[in-house]
Amino acid sequence: MEKIKKLLTVKNLSKIFLIYIFLQPVLDILSFLDIRSLIPFGISTYVKPLFVFGLGATIFLINKQQRKKWFLLYLVYAALMVIHTIMLKELNTANSLVFQEIRYMVNIVYMLVLYMIFDYFYLNYEDKEEFAQKLKKTIVYTFVFYCITIVLAILTGTSAKTYEYADATKQGFKGWLDSGQIFGHALSIWIPFIGYYFLNYKNENKIIQTIVRLLVLLPVAILSLIGTKVTFFIVIIVFITHICIDGFYGIRQKNKSYLLSAVMSVLIVGIIVALYKQLPVYTNIEINNAVLSSGVSEESIKREQDSRTDLRDLEKEISDLDGTTNKKDQRKLKTLRDYYTWDSQATSILEQKFIDGSVHPSDNRAKQLVYNWNKYQLASLKYKLFGLGYLNQPGQLQIERDLFMVIFSLGIIGTLTILVYPISKFLKAGIRILRYWKEVSPETLYLFEGFGIFFCISIYAGYTFIYTNFSIFLVALITALRFNMDQMQKEIQKDDPFLKGMDRCYRGTNEAFYQVVEENLEKEQKMFIVTANPETFMRANKDPEIAKMILDPQTTITPDGIGVVAGAKLIGKEIQETITGVDLAKKLMEFAHEKRKSIYLFGASKEVSQKMEEMLKEKYPNAILAGRQDGYVEDKQKVFLEIAKVNPDIVLVALGAPTQEMLIYQNLGRFTKGIFVGVGGSFDVLSGSKKRAPNFFVKMRLEWLYRITTEPKRLKRFAKYNITYGFKILKYKAL
Repeated sequence: MEKIKKLLTVKNLSKIFLIYIFLQPVLDILSFLDIRSLIPFGISTYVKPLFVFGLGATIFLINKQQRKKWFLLYLVYAALMVIHTIMLKELNTANSLVFQEIRYMVNIVYMLVLYMIFDYFYLNYEDKEEFAQKLKKTIVYTFVFYCITIVLAILTGTSAKTYEYADATKQGFKGWLDSGQIFGHALSIWIPFIGYYFLNYKNENKIIQTIVRLLVLLPVAILSLIGTKVTFFIVIIVFITHICIDGFYGIRQKNKSYLLSAVMSVLIVGIIVALYKQLPVYTNIEINNAVLSSGVSEESIKREQDSRTDLRDLEKEISDLDGTTNKKDQRKLKTLRDYYTWDSQATSILEQKFIDGSVHPSDNRAKQLVYNWNKYQLASLKYKLFGLGYLNQPGQLQIERDLFMVIFSLGIIGTLTILVYPISKFLKAGIRILRYWKEVSPETLYLFEGFGIFFCISIYAGYTFIYTNFSIFLVALITALRFNMDQMQKEIQKDDPFLKGMDRCYRGTNEAFYQVVEENLEKEQKMFIVTANPETFMRANKDPEIAKMILDPQTTITPDGIGVVAGAKLIGKEIQETITGVDLAKKLMEFAHEKRKSIYLFGASKEVSQKMEEMLKEKYPNAILAGRQDGYVEDKQKVFLEIAKVNPDIVLVALGAPTQEMLIYQNLGRFTKGIFVGVGGSFDVLSGSKKRAPNFFVKMRLEWLYRITTEPKRLKRFAKYNITYGFKILKYKAL
């Protein structure tokens, strides 16, 4: 058991996982050999799901945090799979193969599990920077490995053609891989970073540095030789951005390395453009243009119509069931008739577009989109929500563009479940980059560019996240960008008193905190407690004296209100409970009673101060009242000098924030012992002069709402500090 525990450490598991990433080219080549029946069985088919699902299950079982974080997503997707499968079984058209549908959905589960795996390593690896750097290097080495195998395949004349399944006349090389598009798109999302990595590589040995920098030509050449428009134009766009970004940073920072990178990027773009007519993509574009310029003939439309045997099969199935009295068959008949209506109407719309020339029959992606979009629009609500299925489209009408594929195939619920994570990460990163563009590093911009390329490819071309040999590189990219954004955030935050104060806020339970207070009281240790609410942190952000106070190591800060707890959680700082001024003051009086300690009361009106004395004698008779003074005295500093002479064990000051805290802080050096707390309006509540919020508001942590409702004059102050606090938290919300 001990050996297993040692094996399952985060560091060990991460090493195994990074090795798995590096072995992706080997697994993909094995898959290629299996498809061509050159090996007896598909090793990759079993290794990939077994490894990822096995590692995911292990993490899910050993880590409570990950279970809590990802359980709901997995539960929703499992429910979606069940509902989707039942709906397709009910539909059961000639094209609807339920087990194949499940296989497609499992491919997406692969990506969802990868979210959790990468998140686990990122959160639990002791040195996040070490893990992030290892991940980035692994990705770079993996793609170099891929590129070398493709070069070897081309040189030995054994490379497969990119379009071998679609059009044998087209050019392009994919090496020993089954899909040039999937590999090309995976490399495309990483090429901005890989370009940066090589172009800005530094080494004391200038020869090694030059060789590594020239390695950037390897992925550039491979993306150009694949033969697809997408990869070719992405290379050009990426290195144009390198010219702009590296040039900008080179000039701004007077950095020769960035300027050299910009010059090399100019040369790369120039070489690609100059060689354009000799590259496979030129031939392929010419073939496409020739077909599209030929116009739409009646014969081509007739071929499209004749290929729709699925509609004729569906007509026959409906005819066979027509007139049935069996309730189950009647329900199925209605479903099939509805589906046939949507399908035939979508087909008619597509054929009309063939006739008017707006869509060419050879333009597969255009006709797929028209057909699927119209069928989805015509479908009933449940199919809009849960999808029409991947395989309920005939042959070439099965949509390739992943984003649309998921929308039409798995519906709105499926799309939200699958894409909420990457879209939210992309938007948060984009907003943060726009807001702090001066602090953003070029590396971060290139990772973000790769993320943007992913969305563009998924919309325009497809072959992205529903494929296991792409999704691992997408989630790795998100993780690398996440690290960079977190590092940037730390740099921005390091001198911010607002965040430093939030970071110093006590995060444990009430019980644990009161135990610390009790120990300090018994040992006669000095302790200054600030019960901080959003206003406290906002004032500290603007007032250097208040900032100095809350950042002083001798100041203990506790969370007074749900706003602090919720805000801290949003910026990645978990606080378990609130510790309010009222509750703390009450607890201190209890301690004074139990331990016969002295207490001084300073603040509130004369009437309230008098009531506090009476309440203390009645409820806490063993507590020693060292003195009291209402808050309407003119010279408050003089009062503190008097308190210092008495040297009480507990000092409660109710003068309102931040006056009470600053007064305590400025006089703290005069005391040798004592628990000091600014308690605001707590005397009013404790003395019975004002009622505390009803238990419902207290339990729901809505005392602030009760106070605003009963005292509207507080609203202006609330708006000034709490609302701006909310915006401040959103500003620093972690990626």
